[in-house]
Amino acid sequence: MIFFYYPLILISILGYGFFASKKLLKLNNFNLGYQGIVGIFLLLLISYLSTQFIPHNKLFNLFILVFGVGLFIKFFKGLNIDKKNIKILTIIVIISFIFILVGKNHDDFHYYHFPYTLILTEYSHPIGLGNLNHGFKTHSSIFLFSSLFNLPFASLNLFHLAPAYIMVFSNYVLIKLILNKDNRKNFIFITFISLAALTFINIFFYRLGEHGTDRSAMILIILLTINLIFFINKNTKVIDTNYLKIFTIIFSIIISLKAMYIIYVILFFPLVFYVYKKKKSINLFFNNSLFYSLLLFGFVLLTNFFNTGCLIFPEKKTCFFEMPWSLTSDTVEYLRTHYEIWAKAGSGTGYEITESEKAKYLLNFNWVNNWTEKYFFNKMSDFLLSLTFVLIVFYILFKSSKLSKKYKRNFKLVYLILIFITLIWFMLHPALRYGGYHLFFLIFFVPFSLFLEKYSDRIKNLDQKILIVIMIVALTFIGRNILRLNKEYKIYSYNPLKNPNYPISEFSFRYQKKINNQIKDNKIKKIYRNRYVILN
Repeated sequence: MIFFYYPLILISILGYGFFASKKLLKLNNFNLGYQGIVGIFLLLLISYLSTQFIPHNKLFNLFILVFGVGLFIKFFKGLNIDKKNIKILTIIVIISFIFILVGKNHDDFHYYHFPYTLILTEYSHPIGLGNLNHGFKTHSSIFLFSSLFNLPFASLNLFHLAPAYIMVFSNYVLIKLILNKDNRKNFIFITFISLAALTFINIFFYRLGEHGTDRSAMILIILLTINLIFFINKNTKVIDTNYLKIFTIIFSIIISLKAMYIIYVILFFPLVFYVYKKKKSINLFFNNSLFYSLLLFGFVLLTNFFNTGCLIFPEKKTCFFEMPWSLTSDTVEYLRTHYEIWAKAGSGTGYEITESEKAKYLLNFNWVNNWTEKYFFNKMSDFLLSLTFVLIVFYILFKSSKLSKKYKRNFKLVYLILIFITLIWFMLHPALRYGGYHLFFLIFFVPFSLFLEKYSDRIKNLDQKILIVIMIVALTFIGRNILRLNKEYKIYSYNPLKNPNYPISEFSFRYQKKINNQIKDNKIKKIYRNRYVILN
């Protein structure tokens, strides 16, 4: 059923995107990729609202799916979408089929991703969920989105698909930016950075089982940054508010996926400065997209509060410890320290510093030497070398022998912000999965793309070279996934030709059973139908 539902859900997402763009956000002339992202945004709003009152059972989810398909049919003809664009999206979807076949999920999938999603299909979102599981304390909208995929005949085998849709629509956005002839003429640095992003995302993030709650947000941050640099370099008298709206929507999705990325709110500063420079009113930002984005953010804060007693976990200053389901102050502080120690290589698989060492470890950069030895010269150095290799390949392909012309580009403020965020990342949580991947990509390739632009007029066979890169990326993506599936077949006896569903064990149902047992024993307080409070 996965091959049936996967494209059908995508069509439904687009339907919600068409509706939201037309009726709610008043967006015009945006490609199918952005329409898909807007559709995900609307479905997140629907999911957050509905889960407060009803479980996401098969009947409810089927209605959501069918209604979205209906919206697609209603709006599709009126949009006059070019057949070429449909072909591009179809090719991306077909290629991505190999991406969604998973024999080994993310390490945290059965630990808390699957159980969290499963609970949402059985109950209205329980209050105090963070008291059950370490992972339940760190909420992500990916679980709310995934809970809508509990569908007839597919049952629980679609819970891993959410990151795939973000991947597909993001790839489409990048492909369109790359192939856009106007960009080639006036903003070719956007072509280069988009091509680099396409390469990076599909080669480094090729395995769906590794996406978790992190990589979807990273992909969207890359799109956000490209969108920002593109917007502030458009020398037009009339400001296209569509870009402001898309920027706001993408940002709200990012922080719903991972609350720690709220720091990227400072990327609004270049936008505000650009609008001010154009002598336009700041009121341009106060549009319907801001309202709906704040609504999504409000749902995220509310869910965090219901899970842990904290608006942003594990920031103690945002916690209300007097609530009956709240985590204790000591628990919040312990976990905040634990996350930081883990990110700074103080703990990991097979090793952990002693309790007596923990307080001293985080002081005065005492962690740096250990982090350098255990993390930098292990995982991070390999990543940076791979990134450098991609950069060298792009240099060989696209640098011509002579400088063509000078372009005055507005990017310094954005770049300084990226460096600032990187410093914050290094000081607080220097692990690639906590924001390092996309930051280093952007720091490498934003200035490099601007450098290549200076030689763009004299590059021979540019179109052919771009097409070759796209084809190599696609083949590499397919090839790496074939090798992955072969490995998973040998280790896990996973054969997608016989059964394309990921394995589910009894371990994945332990918290559902725990809740059911505690309900039977009257240990969990009932608020109203299917809504419970799990007390600390």
